[in-house]
Amino acid sequence: MFYNTFLLIPLVITILLEFLVIWIILRYNPARIFIYSVLINCLTLPLATYGYNYVIFNLLIIEVLVIMMESILIMLLFKIKYFKALLISIIANLVTMLVGLIIF
Repeated sequence: MFYNTFLLIPLVITILLEFLVIWIILRYNPARIFIYSVLINCLTLPLATYGYNYVIFNLLIIEVLVIMMESILIMLLFKIKYFKALLISIIANLVTMLVGLIIF
């Protein structure tokens, strides 16, 4: 039970923070941004957590991989240019990482 809660709280915080970053930058339909934020982070956060805990014990490498994966997903889902998607992903993940380091 504790393990599930331990993983759920960071996921919810990540989804909310990245939703806000994407919405502030794109000013797009908030419902769609929220759904895409849920989809993207339900894919990348578990992979990042698993990767960090069992494969690569380097937060920087994990973050770079997550940023690359999320930027591609953002580009495809929002139909924007890759550079803008990459910038959004970098900002969103920096915000999430900083808040995560402060909280946890």
